[in-house]
Amino acid sequence: MDEAGAAGSSRAIDEDIGSVLVELVPTSGGRGKFSQTDKNHQPTHPHLFDEKNPMMIVSIRGRVIYICWFSVVFLISILFCVHGFADQNIHSTVESPSTCTAQTPRIKTMSANDEPNPPVWPDSVMIFSPPANAGEAKQIMDRIQPTQDPILKWEDFSDNPLPDGYPKETFMSSNHFAEERWALLFTPGDYKGVDFEIGYYVQMLGLGSKADDVTFVECKKGPFIPALEKFTVRPPNGLGLDTFWRSAENFATAPSDGMKWVVSQAAPLRRVHVHSNLHLSERDAYVSGGVLANAVVEGTTDFGGQQQWISKNVHFKQKAVNGAWSLVFVGCTGDLPKASNGIVKSPSVTIDKLPQIRVEKPFIALEQDTNGAYNDRFVLRVPPMTKGFDAVGPDLNGCQDDVRSFTRVKLGVPSSESDHVLAAKENSELLQAALDEGKDLVLSPGIYFLLEPLVLRKPHQVLLGIGLATLVAPKNGSPCVRVESKTPGVRVAGIMLEASVQDKRKDDNGSATQNVDGIASLFEWGSPDVTDDNGDPDFPGVLTDIFVRVGGSNPDHSVSTDVMVRIHSSNVVGDNLWLWRADHVKLRDGELPNFPHISPHYWQVVKDECKVKNGLVVNGHNVTMHGLFVEHTEETQTIWKGNDGIVRFYQCELPYDVSLDFADNGFVGYKIHEDVVRHDAQGLGIYSNFRDYNVETRTAIEHPIGDNVAIKIKNPFTVKLDNQGMIRTVVNGMGPGPQGFPFRHDVDGEL
Repeated sequence: MDEAGAAGSSRAIDEDIGSVLVELVPTSGGRGKFSQTDKNHQPTHPHLFDEKNPMMIVSIRGRVIYICWFSVVFLISILFCVHGFADQNIHSTVESPSTCTAQTPRIKTMSANDEPNPPVWPDSVMIFSPPANAGEAKQIMDRIQPTQDPILKWEDFSDNPLPDGYPKETFMSSNHFAEERWALLFTPGDYKGVDFEIGYYVQMLGLGSKADDVTFVECKKGPFIPALEKFTVRPPNGLGLDTFWRSAENFATAPSDGMKWVVSQAAPLRRVHVHSNLHLSERDAYVSGGVLANAVVEGTTDFGGQQQWISKNVHFKQKAVNGAWSLVFVGCTGDLPKASNGIVKSPSVTIDKLPQIRVEKPFIALEQDTNGAYNDRFVLRVPPMTKGFDAVGPDLNGCQDDVRSFTRVKLGVPSSESDHVLAAKENSELLQAALDEGKDLVLSPGIYFLLEPLVLRKPHQVLLGIGLATLVAPKNGSPCVRVESKTPGVRVAGIMLEASVQDKRKDDNGSATQNVDGIASLFEWGSPDVTDDNGDPDFPGVLTDIFVRVGGSNPDHSVSTDVMVRIHSSNVVGDNLWLWRADHVKLRDGELPNFPHISPHYWQVVKDECKVKNGLVVNGHNVTMHGLFVEHTEETQTIWKGNDGIVRFYQCELPYDVSLDFADNGFVGYKIHEDVVRHDAQGLGIYSNFRDYNVETRTAIEHPIGDNVAIKIKNPFTVKLDNQGMIRTVVNGMGPGPQGFPFRHDVDGEL
C-alpha cells in the first residue's frame, strides 16, 4: 500500500439522472425480483426519494423506462400496504431494542454427543465482566495490555527533547507477523473508564444479543486503533498502511475523544453503535482502505486520507466527510455524501441505496433466559438473509437471528503438538469429525496446521473463527476449506488462510482431498467438475471476513498455491475478503533485508517467490461481493466467469516484482471472461507500483463487448503509486489520464 492522493477525471452517468429507487431485472436465479419478507419481520424503509428530481429509472427486461415520481410514490404506497410495511424510519429500528424479546436457543437433534456449555475456553480467550469501580477497570486494562501492540516511549527512542507536536509514546508494528492470537470477550454491561488498543491478531467481541448491551462509557478512547510508528514513519504522523489483521464487533462506545479506527485491510469494524465522532484516519498517516459494516454513528464520520473505504448498512446520523480516492456506500442511510464520479480532486462516491441481498456475520453471545436475563451459557447467533427494504440500514438488535445452543457447537482448539505434521493430523481429524456430526464449528484463536481440508457437507452449517483463527493449508495442494457442491446456506466467517510449502503435490489428480482438476487453492466453494450447482437464492452461501495470504509470516519464500479462492457454486455472497500475495515477509534468523531503504524489518518479495497466479476465480452465477480486496498475484488478480455477478468495492494493487511478461501476457487487475453477458461492478480501484521492472500494462479492467452483452462498470479508476511503469488505460484500452492521480472511465452497459 502507498500514499493517498487526489482524484482524476471521469464522466457522470447515474448522478445526472437521479437516484435509482428500484431496478427490476429478472434474470436466472431470481436476481432483481422483489421478495416478500417474513410475516413476523419488521423491515425498515428509510427515505430513498430525491425530492429535487421528478423522474426515476426502472430497467425492465433490458429496457430503460422513465417514470414520474408521483406514479412511483403511489405504486410504493400500495406495496407498503400489501406487504404490511409499518410507517417507521431507520431511527425507530436502531433506537428501540425493547421491541425485540429474548430468544430461546434452537437445538437440532443431530447427535447425542453434545458439547459442554459453557465451553472450556483456552487461554487465548479472555472473558471480562463490567467493572464495579476504577480499580476493576484498571485490572481489565492490565489484563489486555499484553495483547496490545508494543509501546515505544520518546525517552527510549531519543536523547533529544520531545519536538512540538510529537506524542510522548507510540504503538509499534513489531507484532506484524506474530504467532499469538487473542479474543477479548465482554459480557453485557457498562465498562466505565476502560480504554485499550486493539493489536495485531486481536478480536474484541461483545457478548450481548444487541450491540448496545455492551457499552464503553465515561472513557476517553474506549476500544481504539491509532496510527503506528509515529517516531519512525513520517513523524509525527505515523503509519496506518500495515495496520492489518484485527477486528472489533458487537458493542457500543461513547469515548470523549471520539472513536479512533485507523486501519487498512483485514481490520473490520462491525455491529457497533458509536455515540461519538468516528475517526478513520489520524493526521497525515497513510491508510489504504477498510470496512465499516452494520453500524450506527451518532457523530461525524471522518474518512480522512483513506484511499478507499466501503461502508455497508451503516446509519450516519451526521456527515460522512473526506476520503481520498473512492468511497462506497451499500445499503446505508442518513447523512451520506452526494454521489460523485470524483472528477475534481475529490473521491468518487458510489452509493447503492437498495442492495439486492444482505447477510450479516454470525457471532457468539451469551444465552438469555425467557425474561431476557443473561446466563453463563453460550449461543451462536446466525442472522438471516434479507432482501428488498430489509437489506437497507443496520440491524443491531438481532430479532430475527437463528439462535443455536453451544451444545451443538464444537469449539476448536489448536493441537498442542510441537511437531507440525502430528498437529496437522490431530487438527484435521478432530475438527472434521465435528463437522461430519452436523455440528457448527467455532475456532478459538490460534494457528491450525492441516493435513486435509475441512469439508462442510451439511446445509446451513457454520464455520466461524474468533481471534483471527488461522488455518495453514495441507502440503499437497488441497485447500484449507471446501464447501461441498449443492450445500445451501453454509456460512464461513472470521478465518485467516495461509499457504504452505507444497512438498507433496502430484502431477495427476492426486488423492481425494485434492482438487479434481489438479489446481491448488486455499478455499473451494463447490467443485470444478459439478456444472449444475445452482445454489439456493433463498439460502445463499456466505463468506464473511476471510483473510488469505500467500507468504508473510512464513520466512520460507517457497510457500505457494495456484489460486487463493475459487467459487464454483452459484448464489454465493462475499463480505470483506482480502486475498493477499505478500509483498513483504518475515526475516529468517540472521537474514538481512534486501531493500533496507523500504523497510529494515522485512524481506521484500521478489520474482518467483511466494508464487500464486490468481486471487479470486468465480465460476458460479449470481455471486455477489461487497468489499473485495485482491493484491499482488503474479497473473490476473480476479477472473470472473459466471453471469450476474455483482461487486461493490474492489481494491487491487498489482504486483511489485513481476517482469515485462506481466504486460506481454495481457494480465490485468480485473477480468470479466469473454463468455459473460451480464455483470455489474462499482467502485473499483486498481493501482500500480512496478518496483523491479518497467512494466507498462495495457489496461486495468477487461470485459467482453457484444450486442447481447450488458456490462456495467461504475466509478473505476487507476493510480500510479510509485516507481516505474504504469497502467496505460482504465477499461478495455479506454480512459487515459495523468499519472500519479486517479483517472477514470465508466462503462454503462444496459442491465
